[in-house]
Amino acid sequence: MYQSSFPSYPLADLHAHLSTSINPSMYWQIAHAQGFKLPKKEYKDFIEYIMLSEEKRMSLNDYFKTIYHPILDKLSSGTYALETSVHQILSNAYRNNITLLELRLNPMKHNMGGEHDLDHIIMAALRGMERALLEFEHLSSGIIFCLAREFSYEQNEIIVQKAIKYHHRGVIAIDIAGPATSTFKLTDYKILFQKARMKGLHVTVHSGETNDANDLWDVIENISPDRIGHGIKVINDKKLIQEIVKRDIVLEICPISNLATNAIKNKEELKLILHTLLENKVKFTINTDWPEIISNAYLWQQYKMLKEEKILTEDQLKRCTDIAMERTFIPSSGLDAYL
Repeated sequence: MYQSSFPSYPLADLHAHLSTSINPSMYWQIAHAQGFKLPKKEYKDFIEYIMLSEEKRMSLNDYFKTIYHPILDKLSSGTYALETSVHQILSNAYRNNITLLELRLNPMKHNMGGEHDLDHIIMAALRGMERALLEFEHLSSGIIFCLAREFSYEQNEIIVQKAIKYHHRGVIAIDIAGPATSTFKLTDYKILFQKARMKGLHVTVHSGETNDANDLWDVIENISPDRIGHGIKVINDKKLIQEIVKRDIVLEICPISNLATNAIKNKEELKLILHTLLENKVKFTINTDWPEIISNAYLWQQYKMLKEEKILTEDQLKRCTDIAMERTFIPSSGLDAYL
């Protein structure tokens, strides 16, 4: 599958979501194997319906409401789907020159609203990861649990408890994802995140993708994460940039995803964002986010695009990979990381 001569070195992806890292053909197979009704009867129509591209864009919230949660999360629920999908995701990543992949998921969004036991769901995902690590000697991986802003505190607390419980098996960090709600307050989570850190978990938070920089300040002051998912709106606040550099927080940049969901208007704006980060010495990595649901979004394709469009140089792209390798939450290489 890997066909590009650039880049020639192994890649690391620190920001990829389970539901959007599953190949659409596998969704089709899962649906028919488990008897799920799909919105389209023909395979090509289904693929076209769920896929995004540079030409076919959709806002993040619209995609969440119409496709991501009602279709992708549903099809990737249950132990069979989880184990099979995680194994396939890691196998495909390795064939596309990725030797280190952090995969994130919210286990409560894959248990059919409580129909499946949460521990069974989590262990299915971990089995899929372990199978891939056994098959590919030079592959490293770990799983990040996403808390949801639309969930209650009690639900998110359970997710953190499960992350702590399965930390030794390969759950490496916790994250917060999803659109802002009137009930979600980061101040409520300070103690919970401190507890997670004390138990060895790392912290990353989705922020600064579609909202203004004020949310980023909230994240930094209340959670102080190791990394921030996206964070592109930081360029609107010079003091915030300085604070991120001071705290040595790494941004997980996802170029093609941000373009497809209109978080970034065009490649000119993308260049402005990345060069502002470079000029201010903000550390960042390049990641896929939604590699199978957006056309031409494999990591090597993103590197190739950034180079060909003269957005980043070869040396700058190599530096992004080096930062990813240095700032991964995965404790060691291969299966040995959890033995």
